[in-house]
Amino acid sequence: MGRFQLSGSSRQIAACIIASLPTFMAGMVLAWPSPVIEYMSTGRVPVLLTPKQMSWMVACIDLGDFVMAVPAGLLMDRMGRKFIVNMSPPLMFTGWMFLLYGRQAWCLYLARLLQGAAVSIGFVVSPAYIGEMASNQIRGKMCLLVQLSYALGLLFSYVGGWLLNGYAALIIASTCVTVAFAVLLLWLPESPYYLMLDGRPKDAAECLWSLRSYAADDLQSELVDVQKSLMNTRCGKGTVKDLLTRDRRPFAIVATLAALQMMSGASVLEVYAGSVLSGSHMSETACAVILGLVIVGATVPFALTVDRYGRRPLMIISCFGTAACHVAVTVCLTLRTGDNDNWLPLFGSVAGVQFFINIGILPLLGIVQCEYFPSDTRAKADAAVLLIITFLSTVMITTYQVVDDIFGVAVNFAVYAVVSFAGGVFCYVVMPETKGKSFADIQTDFHRRDHQFAREKRRSSGTADNRAVGYVSSRCDYQQI
Repeated sequence: MGRFQLSGSSRQIAACIIASLPTFMAGMVLAWPSPVIEYMSTGRVPVLLTPKQMSWMVACIDLGDFVMAVPAGLLMDRMGRKFIVNMSPPLMFTGWMFLLYGRQAWCLYLARLLQGAAVSIGFVVSPAYIGEMASNQIRGKMCLLVQLSYALGLLFSYVGGWLLNGYAALIIASTCVTVAFAVLLLWLPESPYYLMLDGRPKDAAECLWSLRSYAADDLQSELVDVQKSLMNTRCGKGTVKDLLTRDRRPFAIVATLAALQMMSGASVLEVYAGSVLSGSHMSETACAVILGLVIVGATVPFALTVDRYGRRPLMIISCFGTAACHVAVTVCLTLRTGDNDNWLPLFGSVAGVQFFINIGILPLLGIVQCEYFPSDTRAKADAAVLLIITFLSTVMITTYQVVDDIFGVAVNFAVYAVVSFAGGVFCYVVMPETKGKSFADIQTDFHRRDHQFAREKRRSSGTADNRAVGYVSSRCDYQQI
């Protein structure tokens, strides 16, 4: 197990940064088609695709993501978080080689399928890995690294496609980044939660000791917390049944937040932001770069507030702010009569949507899905959430153009505004606060709420039964009279 020769919390911060690198690579490949489509329009690529082939090439990454989601979740419990995370760079590298040397459309399809599988690993394994390695005090900030790395990956492809201005040059630069990340990932320690889940408490203690700076008593206390978080102690590994029964409440909340993330327009803006802003005084590439900077900039207020004020207030502000900006986009699109008409308010509204989505709706999902589930079902929950996100992302992207053709583009954003507002109400009513709590404390809170709900249900059922008995008795008395 590699050790970082750093002091204090620097070791766990360095480990979390490295563990987030697969999501950087995910951002790179998801944004890669944006400059490549521009290259194809001017014939600067070795493989020219028809619009239909281009749509299939873009969609193949979602297919690879969808197919790999469940295996990634299962394998991270069977073979460890570190092993699965280290599968990401080889898949990415192979994909880049197919893109660089391929001269047929199927080469691009296969490359995107392989890279989609790597994207799945990044979004399933990395959030859990980071959450399990970070201490309670900085877990929120460390889980921010998933969204920050993803945003920086998007920005890398946007800026790289703009500055390098060449198909092969962009692929070679992306390949070099992938190789460098592969070397860094080799130094990661295994997750202490997986080691405890795998029946290796001594290795878990050594891992925690290498990631922290504390006394022996504090080490023992955290080991106890790790053991408490492993809810299914009899068999050591949780099942899908455990996820749907024992963890049904957190799963319902996280699944709803995943649906909110996609149905609030997050995935649509990644694909169609340029076309929405077409006709402005800036090129689509420049718009993409600026919006990428807005996404990165949104991580600053998130980092300053997530561990100070909590997850729930930030999510509520994010939902209502996103809804307000979607309303502004709807109004601007409705009033637009020409290409350059109202372009500045429209651009500001779209940038506002990106800002508010990226201070809560997007980054907080990774935090809560790590915090809400015990270690024995966390991987299965992550896989299920990724399946929901991939499915709804595909639905939202494919229906965007259909709604545009039938009702007009403004209707899409009106729907996103309604969904975002409803999400804010849901978070206010249902979402619990987990700031500063250990995984064991969070599980205790969920089970306490389940028991309270069960008692109230039994009490109300008993009251109803008593009323029914009293009603029947009165009817019998009346008949006797």
